[in-house]
Amino acid sequence: MSGVGLLKTDYLDPKSVVEKAKPGVFTLDRCEHGGGTNQGPSTSCYGDFRSDDGELKLTDAPLKESHDAEGTEAGEDFPARAIRPAAGPTEVFRTDDQGESNLAMRGIGALGLTLLGVMLGGFAGRMMMVPGPARSRLGAGLGFGTVVSLLLWLIGRGTGGGFWA
Repeated sequence: MSGVGLLKTDYLDPKSVVEKAKPGVFTLDRCEHGGGTNQGPSTSCYGDFRSDDGELKLTDAPLKESHDAEGTEAGEDFPARAIRPAAGPTEVFRTDDQGESNLAMRGIGALGLTLLGVMLGGFAGRMMMVPGPARSRLGAGLGFGTVVSLLLWLIGRGTGGGFWA
C-alpha cells in the first residue's frame, strides 16, 4: 500500500500539477539546508516565478522538489510550471529535461516499491501452496522479482531526488 501511496504523491500528483500549471521561468534565489529530520537533513529552495503570459508572478516561492535545483546557482533560471491553488501552498516544478527526468525517476522508484509489496504478498501466498515444483518455480520468480523491485526502488528514488540527488 505504501508503494501505491508513494506513486500517487511522488509521481501522479506532481504530473497532474505540471499538466495544469502555467508555464514560465523560475529564478533560483537560495537554498536553505535545515537540521536533521527522521530521514536526515532537509533542503528547501526558493526563488521567483514569472509565467510566460505575465499573469502569474510569485516571489520567494518554494520549489516543490528542492533537488530540482541541483547544479543551479543563485540567480540562474530554468523552465518551470507553477500553480497557485485556492487553498494550500503554491507549487512550482522544474519542466526542462532535468525536471522531467527527476519526475520520471521518482515514478520508477515508487513503482519499484509497489512491485516489492506485490512480491512480498506473493511470498505469503506461496507459503499456502503444497511443496513441489510449482512452489519452487514461484519462489524463484518471486526472488528474482524482489531483487528487480529493490533495484528499481533504489535507482529511481536515488537518482530522482532521494538518496543521491
